[in-house]
Amino acid sequence: MADVAQSTRRVLAAYGLGTADRIPIGSPISWSPTGDIDADRPDGWRGRPEFVEVARLVQEHCDPTPPFNTVQWPGVFGGVQYWRFLLAPARFREELPAEQFSPSRTRHTTVLHTPKGDLFWSFDKDAGIETQWDRVKPIQSPEDVEKMLSVPYRFDPPDPSEYDELRQHRTAAGRETLGGTGITSMVAMLVGMMPYQQMLEWIALEPGLLRMLADAWLDRVREKVAFLLDQGVGPVWHFNGIERACPPMMGPRQWDELIVPYDGEIMRLIKEHDPEAIIHVHCHGKVGRLLPLFLEMGVDSTDPVEPPPQGDIEFADARRLVGDRMTLYGNIQFADMEMCEPDDIEAKVRRAIEDGGKERTVLDVSAPPHEQHTERFTANAVRYIEAGLKYGAR
Repeated sequence: MADVAQSTRRVLAAYGLGTADRIPIGSPISWSPTGDIDADRPDGWRGRPEFVEVARLVQEHCDPTPPFNTVQWPGVFGGVQYWRFLLAPARFREELPAEQFSPSRTRHTTVLHTPKGDLFWSFDKDAGIETQWDRVKPIQSPEDVEKMLSVPYRFDPPDPSEYDELRQHRTAAGRETLGGTGITSMVAMLVGMMPYQQMLEWIALEPGLLRMLADAWLDRVREKVAFLLDQGVGPVWHFNGIERACPPMMGPRQWDELIVPYDGEIMRLIKEHDPEAIIHVHCHGKVGRLLPLFLEMGVDSTDPVEPPPQGDIEFADARRLVGDRMTLYGNIQFADMEMCEPDDIEAKVRRAIEDGGKERTVLDVSAPPHEQHTERFTANAVRYIEAGLKYGAR
């Protein structure tokens, strides 16, 4: 299991807050450095010897990705109601019995019972695959927007006393903590509720409907974030899903209309309330033109800074663009981990560390695999960790 105190120092050093023995190394697989593979022994392919081998290396050498909370506290965001139903209260949601379509595939459906009619979200899940596929999203028409917004909304916060341990921990730890929470980008919320193509079409054809949903997101998320800030939650705030606004799908005008007044407003609130706050943005795709915009919004770090063809900027160019004003996570591509030879992976790790520098870089992969590892991937995951230790030492 990872030495959390040492990992915390490594990660904070990557933000210019202190010194450490080496740069942080993110896990290349779907296993946390703070796990215990020998005690937990998960079912399925994650219990196979080749996965266990890499998991042990992850626990010994890799570092947790912030936010990582060593003290637990009540969350106010959740998956289904946040991504799909605009934070609608639980009493309006009903999960239907799963449907079995084949020996390996099941379909899961949740209904939102609104005053103006039901809305449905369905997804398929395959056994042994650590992801899911949406089949039906709640909003298909302008009438569905009316249904979504007809649900009475009220934030019932947890008792502030339930955050006492968190406040005590953060006071005692001072700067040496990676705790915090995650926020789903407003545009990711839109895509969670409707097909991506429909959302892009509505930017031109139904901007008023999108604005109504976006404004509701902002009001509800702002209230919850303000509450969490008052309880001492932080310092790390992880924003996920802004990649839906990446070029070429959206341009500067859409960024100014859909990102700055929404995600940007929440980031501003966080920074104003907590001077120690660290804002991280997870964003795949063509971020070359976005990095200066991230800096304008106060973003402190981003991942995975993908090179062409997945992205549009080399790691060295990204470092020159942001200098020491931003910590860069990256930038080993999943496709390379699956297709390259171990010697190639070592070369890519070395180049990433050289290009990013050892002061503001976290070695990381663009994504872990969602299914059983191939023999080549296992070999590459081992070499990735070994190379990170070899070239990342300060």
